[in-house]
Amino acid sequence: MAQQSPIDIDPRAVKEIIMDDYSGHIDLTLGAGPGRFEHGYTNFKVNWSGDATTVLKLRDGREFRPIQFHFHAPSEHTLQGHHFPFCMHLVHKSTDGKIAVVGVFFQVGDDESPFLKQFWNVLPDLDPHGVDVTVDNISFDDLYIASAMTDEAFYRYQGSLTTPPYTEHVEWILVKDPRTMSKAQLQHFIDILPGGSNARELQPIQDAAGQLLFCCDA
Repeated sequence: MAQQSPIDIDPRAVKEIIMDDYSGHIDLTLGAGPGRFEHGYTNFKVNWSGDATTVLKLRDGREFRPIQFHFHAPSEHTLQGHHFPFCMHLVHKSTDGKIAVVGVFFQVGDDESPFLKQFWNVLPDLDPHGVDVTVDNISFDDLYIASAMTDEAFYRYQGSLTTPPYTEHVEWILVKDPRTMSKAQLQHFIDILPGGSNARELQPIQDAAGQLLFCCDA
């Protein structure tokens, strides 16, 4: 397997693209919608597709719809060897089965994440052998990742899923600047996570296989 994820991102070794150059442009629209929470033993997956307006459009014209989001502690990708304590992956799929993932790092601060607060209290109720839990009207507005595609920097590369079957040719879009969550929110996740961690180990970057890093900056 030549294009595996996660990887370490070294900002000094990436090709920078200014978003004024349309080659770096990405459109992301996230409308609110219900989420169905599943306990996956090593993770908590939320089946979520937003509303009818929700779509991810890449520069080459391909369109993807979200299918689920999930979390890792610590972050799977690193920045210059630094793990963030937490990350979220928003997984999208195109009509022809291709996958794109928007990754968001989280750091611990004084304030709670209003995004996580919408549903964080349901996590202890999830049972691997029990009934899934549905939360109505989950909104991404307070995470500001749709606007990040035009107002912030993000990294792009082609890699893989970080869970079995580790499918390759996945388009990764990683928002550069972390969001904030409280220490209590992080500990809440770790306490109910089997083993207290669910991050895959870093994988080597394979430039020869076309696994090239780009930084798109506003």
